[in-house]
Amino acid sequence: MQIRAWVMLGLLLGCKDKESNEKDDSDPQTEASSEVDADSDGVSVEEGDCDDDNEWIFPGRAEDCDGVDDNCNGVIDEGFTDVDDDGIADCVDEEECDGVDNDGDGRVDEGFDTNGDGIPDCPTEEICDGIDNDDDGLIDEGFDVDGDGFAACGERADCNDIDPAINPDAVEVAADLTDNDCDYLIDEGLWAPGDLVITEVMLNPNAVSDIAGEWFEVTNVSGRMVSLNGLEVLSADDGIKVLMADGPVLVPNGAAAVIGINPDEATNGGVLIDIAYETMSLSNEVDDLALFADGVLLDRVSWDDGATMPDPSGSSLSLARAHTDATTNDDPTVWCVSSSPWGDGTDWGSPGEANQPCPQFDDDGDGWSGLDGDCDDTDATVYPGAPEVDVGVDNDCDGVEAAVPVAFADYSLESSSLVVGGLVYLDGSSSYDPDGGSLYFAWTMDDAPDGSSAYVVSPSSSTTYFYPDVAGTYNVSLVVSDGLLDSSPSRITFEIE
Repeated sequence: MQIRAWVMLGLLLGCKDKESNEKDDSDPQTEASSEVDADSDGVSVEEGDCDDDNEWIFPGRAEDCDGVDDNCNGVIDEGFTDVDDDGIADCVDEEECDGVDNDGDGRVDEGFDTNGDGIPDCPTEEICDGIDNDDDGLIDEGFDVDGDGFAACGERADCNDIDPAINPDAVEVAADLTDNDCDYLIDEGLWAPGDLVITEVMLNPNAVSDIAGEWFEVTNVSGRMVSLNGLEVLSADDGIKVLMADGPVLVPNGAAAVIGINPDEATNGGVLIDIAYETMSLSNEVDDLALFADGVLLDRVSWDDGATMPDPSGSSLSLARAHTDATTNDDPTVWCVSSSPWGDGTDWGSPGEANQPCPQFDDDGDGWSGLDGDCDDTDATVYPGAPEVDVGVDNDCDGVEAAVPVAFADYSLESSSLVVGGLVYLDGSSSYDPDGGSLYFAWTMDDAPDGSSAYVVSPSSSTTYFYPDVAGTYNVSLVVSDGLLDSSPSRITFEIE
């Protein structure tokens, strides 16, 4: 190619020498410009040289596969193969990780197997997963909504990507019930031993299997609202489990919350779970259950296969109400077996509600415990021998609920008719007390005609009478009492002629 260039240059120079002996009447500037060949390749710009700074580029030469229009015909690398049909000849094309043989060497995506598994690791569109999907050196770009430097994905994910003050590098704000630093735990630094007390444990359900129905209850005695998020649960055989939920699980002071293995009421025995733990089992025989927050031991409860603690099946272990603190609940004698179901067809217990009374204690302060015969140790008006004062309640624990007496007022004419001067007999002997108690009678003349001075004689008797002294309408009523409860009035009307 270089030889051809020099030959052409020689021919041109020879012609120029010949013409130089002849008179030149043309414009000197025009003549000079037509002869410009800056790269000395024998072809000037006016003659079609498309790059007069490169002696290897000029019209008529053979095209090389070099990504350059060598022959100045407006086409680059014509005549050379282009397997991927991208307009770049294979000889200068570079392989891309796109499933195509870009450089025409018979191999696809070579050089892109970064992990050595034989499969090219081609970059894709970036997704929020903590990985540089598009291979641009940036991770999760375009997914940081609030602009705080963290997206809602990856190893250090932003737990609230609409608030720039909340991210993994933020400082936790005390008592705002918010996970400011995205570590799952809320208000760390405020927790103290005994803030939460374990008050009930269902370790051996009958309604469903253990792996579906185990749970335990905690009661908040911290004096403030707390969140269960980020707390750690420790079982002796299963290690530590962190409690996590989509949003804050708040427990007001004095309230109880239920922590369980299965949040589905349809399959967990009908218990409402506030927050769930995973892959942890409460042993039916011997186990130790502990609750931590920010490294602080809040409470721990142990059971021992019936040696000192109760050993129920189908019932929860229940802490006596008067011992809701993390110190006294360590004493096995303040625990008992729940005595009634919390719902229709459920096992026995009181998840999330006040614990059922333990029979060994007088919870209501009426002087009687369950062991003494108190049939309701949550109500101080209920105990053996108590007065029957509440309708529908067995106040005296005799197995019969208190009921209101029933008054039944009747009359008998006997020897008199309903006329002025006659004698009207009143009869309340059909009245009764459902409890079988004695009755007290109270007759009343409610209405009488104008001018009448009639009254009921012996109004506290079951049977009595009155004298109608004026024609007209007389109204009489009867109320009976068992000494504590009064009946509704029973009324009777007389028309006296």
